[in-house]
Amino acid sequence: MALNSLRNFLKQSSFMRTGYHTCVGLLSNIFPNITFAQGTGGTVSARYCYSVFLRHLVLLHANGMKHIPVSVAELGPGDSLGIGLCYLLVGSKNYFALDLVKFSDVSKNVQIFDELIQLFQKREPIPDNAEFPLIKPELETYEFPAHILTDEILQESLSEERIAAIRNSLTGEKNEITIEYIVPWIQYKGDFPKMDLIFSQAVLEHVDDLENTYRIIKENLNNNGYSCHVIDFKSHGITKLWNGHWAYSDRFWNIIRGKRPYLINREPLSTHMKHIGEYNLNAVYVSRAEEKGNSIKRNRVAKRYNQISDEDFKTSSCFLILK
Repeated sequence: MALNSLRNFLKQSSFMRTGYHTCVGLLSNIFPNITFAQGTGGTVSARYCYSVFLRHLVLLHANGMKHIPVSVAELGPGDSLGIGLCYLLVGSKNYFALDLVKFSDVSKNVQIFDELIQLFQKREPIPDNAEFPLIKPELETYEFPAHILTDEILQESLSEERIAAIRNSLTGEKNEITIEYIVPWIQYKGDFPKMDLIFSQAVLEHVDDLENTYRIIKENLNNNGYSCHVIDFKSHGITKLWNGHWAYSDRFWNIIRGKRPYLINREPLSTHMKHIGEYNLNAVYVSRAEEKGNSIKRNRVAKRYNQISDEDFKTSSCFLILK
């Protein structure tokens, strides 16, 4: 109770933005076992999960993935397994949810699962930017993609038998549908099957060891597998300016980070592209978004960002499809 009161006070007082996060970082050094994060947002909503899933699927299909992937892995599902459940509802058989901190629980997943069933049965249009203005990637049209998810596909994937099997797997019963929620996934000692798809939504900007993560993606993809990721390069509210986090020295950033299990890694797009090239992953689609205004001046960046390119400096998010 006292910790919740302190957290709320810091958020509502003059210790806003960087000040609040610096205080949290300092407290995490004193109390490293305290959980300051109450959730990740986003995947707590079935319509959010549905929108993210269909946006990914439309662009994957347009860039070569013409089949429903059999085995799917998600990095950082967050508050629910909703996006992965979407893949199961359209025909995938195996879903591995890999996270660093446990946010999701069975009751929340069952509720979202039931709501997702109705969205697919109704062939609901993709929730667009009017409803979710912050979701990336953006699409040219938000109509339900009936050319991908045909009536024939959905008649089979949404059969009563398959829905029951997915629900049973979600609640812990072993059957032909595999759902594995692995936390913390970096300590997992088992073997993963080769994946047809590995994806994430606004997760890779939180990963400390990007090089190792791209290596794992490469090693665990099938030869014809795909990987797609939305990466958000903004400060996530830590600074008033969208790229203000690039103004801090590594020493001061370590104080802000403290001993929290994750924050943001502050790496620009070029760092991701370097690791993608190192592991011979082919970037078949790269869509950049730029933030309009509200940016720090180039002469304000910390030393480590002195040579940042103009493209990196302006890129606030991107959507990547790798093969």
